[in-house]
Amino acid sequence: MKSNLPTLPPDGLPGLAPIDVCPSCAKCCKHVAVGIDPPDSVRRISTILWFLYHKDISIYQSHDNDWFIVFPTTCEFLRPDGLCGIYENRPLICREYDIVGCEGTSQEPAEKIKFENAKQLFVWLSKTRKALYRRCLERGIVPEKLRV
Repeated sequence: MKSNLPTLPPDGLPGLAPIDVCPSCAKCCKHVAVGIDPPDSVRRISTILWFLYHKDISIYQSHDNDWFIVFPTTCEFLRPDGLCGIYENRPLICREYDIVGCEGTSQEPAEKIKFENAKQLFVWLSKTRKALYRRCLERGIVPEKLRV
């Protein structure tokens, strides 16, 4: 789906402050993403499954190859117009957010890989990490109805 949001120039933000180009989509203010270990062992796959078995939780790999769990939730200071209600006093993580890689201004998805359910994880494993998928089957952590 193509976004109607502004796209930043490829050379960054010469002479512009991020607030001048930050769209009021507030995508970055509507979830919390926490770094997790990559799915490279049966134990880690099992942990990721546990996360994905919970409603509205997703897992993704960033373009920097880091892995995250995503909790959909809205910042309590997000104004109805999509702007920050505490902009001058916002946390450092908000101040340091890279506007060039922003979900609202980039035409590239924020994630390289995303799993919204366990089936998607198993399909990916069966195609890209066959030996690990087989070990998950052997250890009995793949429910019958989710097998690929």
